[in-house]
Amino acid sequence: MMKKYLVLLLLASAGSANAAPVSFNFTQDGYDEGATISGTFAGEDLDNDGQLTSFNGELTNFTMSFSGNSLVSAFTLGFADLWGFVYDLPSGPLGDGLTGAIEGIGAGNSMFDYVAGPGPFAECGIGFDCASVTDFATGAASFSNQFVMVSAVPVPAAVWLFGSGLLGLVGVARRSAKTA
Repeated sequence: MMKKYLVLLLLASAGSANAAPVSFNFTQDGYDEGATISGTFAGEDLDNDGQLTSFNGELTNFTMSFSGNSLVSAFTLGFADLWGFVYDLPSGPLGDGLTGAIEGIGAGNSMFDYVAGPGPFAECGIGFDCASVTDFATGAASFSNQFVMVSAVPVPAAVWLFGSGLLGLVGVARRSAKTA
C-alpha cells in the first residue's frame, strides 16, 4: 500500500518539477550618463527548440526598468508591454542572430520603448548599438553599445530539500519492503 502512495508522490513531483518556468535576471549598462537597464524574465521551452520566445506562449513573466538620464526619464515596462522576445537556452545569447528576425527584447507602450539584442549576425558592440530606449513624448533616445547580461536565478534551497526528502522516503519504503 505504501509503495502505491510513494509512486504517486514521485510521479506528481516529477510532473510539477518539469512544469516550473526557468527564471532569469538581466542588466545592461552603457547608456548616457551611466543609466542602466535591469529586469527579469521567466518561461518554459514548450517546443523544445532551445529558445524562450514570446511568440508561442513560452514566456510567463517579464519586467524591466530603465534608471533614467537627461535624455529619457526613468520608466518600467511589464509583461503586457512586451512585443518580442528571443533568448537561447541555457545561457544565451539574447536573440537568435538571424537577419530580419526579431532579436532579443522588444517592449514598449505609448510613452516609452526598449529594444535590445545582438542585431543581425551579432553586430552588437562592434560599432553598432546593442539597445535603445526612447521617450515618445520628447522624441529623445538613449543608446547602449553593451550586451545585455543575463544570469539564471538559482533554484531555491527548498527544491533541493524536497528532492532529498523524497529520496529519503524511497529508502524508507525499500527498507520497509525488505522487512515485510
